Amino acid sequence: MTNKVSIAQGDPITNMKKMQQQLPGGQPVERRLLLVLMIAFCAATILLDIYSPPVTTFTVFIAYAVVFSLLKLCAREHKSVDRAATKSREEEFTQPLVSIVIPAHNEELVIAMTIKSMLQLDYPSYELLVVDDRSTDQTEAILRSIKSAADPRFRYISRPLDARPGKAASINDALGQTNGKLIAVFDADVQVEPDFLTKMVPYFANPLVGAVQGKKRLINANQNLLTRCQQNEYYMDHHFQSTRDTIRSAVELRGNGMLLRRTALEELGGLNERTIAEDLDLCTRMHVSGWDIRFASDAEVAEEGPITLSALFKQRVRWTEGCILRYFDNLQRILFSKKLALRTKLDACLFIFEFMGPFWLITENIVLITRLINGTLAPQPLLFAAPAMTILSLYFIYSSFVGIYKAQNGNIVKSIQGTVMVYFYLTFLFVPIVFRLMFKFLKDNERNLAWYKTPRYGAAMR
Repeated sequence: MTNKVSIAQGDPITNMKKMQQQLPGGQPVERRLLLVLMIAFCAATILLDIYSPPVTTFTVFIAYAVVFSLLKLCAREHKSVDRAATKSREEEFTQPLVSIVIPAHNEELVIAMTIKSMLQLDYPSYELLVVDDRSTDQTEAILRSIKSAADPRFRYISRPLDARPGKAASINDALGQTNGKLIAVFDADVQVEPDFLTKMVPYFANPLVGAVQGKKRLINANQNLLTRCQQNEYYMDHHFQSTRDTIRSAVELRGNGMLLRRTALEELGGLNERTIAEDLDLCTRMHVSGWDIRFASDAEVAEEGPITLSALFKQRVRWTEGCILRYFDNLQRILFSKKLALRTKLDACLFIFEFMGPFWLITENIVLITRLINGTLAPQPLLFAAPAMTILSLYFIYSSFVGIYKAQNGNIVKSIQGTVMVYFYLTFLFVPIVFRLMFKFLKDNERNLAWYKTPRYGAAMR
């Protein structure tokens, strides 16, 4: 079974548009049926007393945490070999043209500073294209003003009113307007150091690398409690990404600060315009098709974080929905792909369990309470979701501490404070989001592909 979508000979952009019809969109009925079957399995496991022994549960999740950690600690030889191989390739690896693409929709507060940051990059060969997706504010006027400064590296295009909305569609349109062998994608609110591309591009000396993700941080990390929680969450994600990169597991794209190989994009039919999280969908399809994705821990991209609870909740609902749906859409390909490593399949399966876990845990407790009231509580209590979620939570706590410890240069007090902060922040945010999405999928699983983006505050100008 081959997982790479075949491309007919001809114009790559025309082929990409044809292949958009082949990309996984997931029919609502099929996704709803899959979710119902998963919930039914949880209920049947509980009601029929078909429990896995506690030792099995603990073993699986401890193994997941320990194996990933040990592989990272024992990866010195692997990393040195990888560096040597990359160094030998770099001797023949030229610096290819990089096309920077920035989709923009009503970005008047931030777009000028972002363009200024991009034009200060020290990489010798790049072009900058901003895609104005039918903005109704002063975005186009600002772009026109910047264009008049006549920097030959910068230009912009405006999408027609009848075009499909969204970030993915904007990036796909930009592919036909650019010439770079590598495509760098940024949000409209970012700031980067001048050497960002210089650090990212060398990864592509390896022809199997299809994409590289930079390390994200917040411009406004110290604005309030919510932004501090988000920054600590990013530190935890840095640990996950770094570990996955070390053992060549499922490094994920984060949509902002990602560098993509054009040929990989063309092979996969571009970004999926029918998904909510085009970045996560793309990295899943890349992994399944045999492309490697790397994490550049020394290349930072700074973005704005939501400063209100309502804005944060809306952002994370969309992110979480995109995470779940990309696995629903690609589940068959993930399970049966011969090019996907077993550790990556395990990673994906346990990731899905994260979203089923809260539902499963609460269901088990409801059954326990019901049996206790009826006087029919079995001598051996239910022992699956509770220990599983406990081990998973402990692993997240460990990862939070390690990520924050590194970011805070070994400050144990700040690491402990940040870890506690992340634990309560994710608990109170994540569980309601999961239940909201469960009911949404069962009731109405249509996707809203219109623009939704984090509110802009112009933090970089302060």
